[in-house]
Amino acid sequence: MSAFILTPKKTEVCYGDLGCFNDLPPFQGGTQRPIGYLPKSPTEINTKFLLRTRAKPTSDVQDIISDKASVLSSSYDGKKKTKIVVHGFTHNGHRQWLQNIAAEFLKNEDMNVIIVDWQQGAAIPYDQATANTRVVGAQVAQLIHVMMNATGATPDKFHVLGHSLGAHIGGYVGERVNKLGRITGIDPAGPYFEGTPPIVRLDPSDAEFVDCIHTDGSGVLSIGMGTKQAMGDVDFYPNGGENQPGCDTSVLGKLAHTVWNAATLGLYGAEAAVSCSHERSYYLFTETINSPCPFKAFPCASQKDFDAGKCLHCHGNGCSNMGYHADKTAGRGSLYLETESASTFCDYHYQLNISSESAMDGLVKAKLHGTKSDTNMLPLNKKSEIYNSGNVMSHLIKTRADIGTITGVTLEYDKTASILTNWLYPDDWKLMGVSVFSGKDETSTSFCAYGKSLKSHSQSDFKVTGHC
Repeated sequence: MSAFILTPKKTEVCYGDLGCFNDLPPFQGGTQRPIGYLPKSPTEINTKFLLRTRAKPTSDVQDIISDKASVLSSSYDGKKKTKIVVHGFTHNGHRQWLQNIAAEFLKNEDMNVIIVDWQQGAAIPYDQATANTRVVGAQVAQLIHVMMNATGATPDKFHVLGHSLGAHIGGYVGERVNKLGRITGIDPAGPYFEGTPPIVRLDPSDAEFVDCIHTDGSGVLSIGMGTKQAMGDVDFYPNGGENQPGCDTSVLGKLAHTVWNAATLGLYGAEAAVSCSHERSYYLFTETINSPCPFKAFPCASQKDFDAGKCLHCHGNGCSNMGYHADKTAGRGSLYLETESASTFCDYHYQLNISSESAMDGLVKAKLHGTKSDTNMLPLNKKSEIYNSGNVMSHLIKTRADIGTITGVTLEYDKTASILTNWLYPDDWKLMGVSVFSGKDETSTSFCAYGKSLKSHSQSDFKVTGHC
């Protein structure tokens, strides 16, 4: 009969100074966490800490988690800032993006950069990896306490940056280090975390300042690995926080690329295909460290309103610079911006407004002229649109280059009305006004357009009011 006796499921594990961990609610249960896992032991996870400093930019210092002597014998300097960078699911501490971000930090300032390598704990299955984040968070917190005790470093000097699961590891660090300076969530993982109580995930109470970049929050059904849920004091949503430019946005497309890359490039290629938008987040953050372009983000009710160019006003201190310099700007809440499909990613934003005296059915293009450079001729609508008289066409224009002070606008109108409706719309589109609002410095420039006509299938130049 003893063969049929079931051993009770273990609901708690304890790992010495790191404490005990259970899989009871809220760490298990509900639609967010249908299956509970206990974290593996520190020995199985085998976390390593790789130190980078200007004195030793490529040397690795390992096993300093509870060893004061190892900290003191390393190039770590407690008087300087410390950046702790944590990778996510299936990654390891030697991934190139981690090396790049460390190099950019050291280029920016003489500081300590520690890469957390928890490769063995970040392996599949994902459910187990999510549980392991709790132990890794405890280990990183323990390391910070050792460094503070050994060198006199203060918690405000520490900044934990985590990608995906690493973002929530940062949250667990903050729960154990009182008044931790800053946590940056680089596209925090969504599955098993979105919609959970704050104790389970990253949240604003975990540090003195918490900022997040969301790039892949399209949801599980669309193979979105991140989350759109706000989890910081300020949450940035480049390109709406879901599908990033240059990445295949369809589920079938992602799966097709995954199968192809798995066959041709192996596991890493397959992962990159399905997680293009998810991985874009750390490329964006890395560029923000030393870029002269500010990655300025704006408060807005929705991405739709932002695309219409309605949200380039800061309303005082409502804007912020996404990424590394977010703590130097005052904006809080949910902020939006556009970026490019490849490096350099940063854009400058402009709102073009065109008010009409007559109705229009067609395609419109525009070119902005500035004291530094001009934009290309850019389409304002992807398909024929109808605008009635008295309406205002408002569109967002983005450009990699800062074109300087606006000096003029070139407009092109192509009438596309059908045979049946052609008589409703004149060949010449009569205008009432044209203006451009610059998101960089929040200035508006008006042009000589009142009473003028824009001929179909031709271009017209408009100059600044006062020089008509």
